[in-house]
Amino acid sequence: WVHPDADKLYCEEIDCGEEAPRQIASGLRAHYSLEEMQGQRLLVVSNLKAKNLVGFKSFGMVLCAAETNEDGTEKVEFVEPPEGAPLGEVVT
Repeated sequence: WVHPDADKLYCEEIDCGEEAPRQIASGLRAHYSLEEMQGQRLLVVSNLKAKNLVGFKSFGMVLCAAETNEDGTEKVEFVEPPEGAPLGEVVT
């Protein structure tokens, strides 16, 4: 969902194969619509200390790659897990 107090953040509940979904905030609103975010297979960096981002406690980070285009805009893409990887699998 859209963070109510931050124009760049999404607040997400991501299934990482754990007992409950992991709450994560990501600054991806400029790059993806809410519809594009939902159901996306992605990698989560989960060994980070929890951090409050504009009042939302985030327990990880969505892993993305960014490239600057010739016109100065930024292209951001999700780093996707290997094909067929089950939820929660550790990727090395």
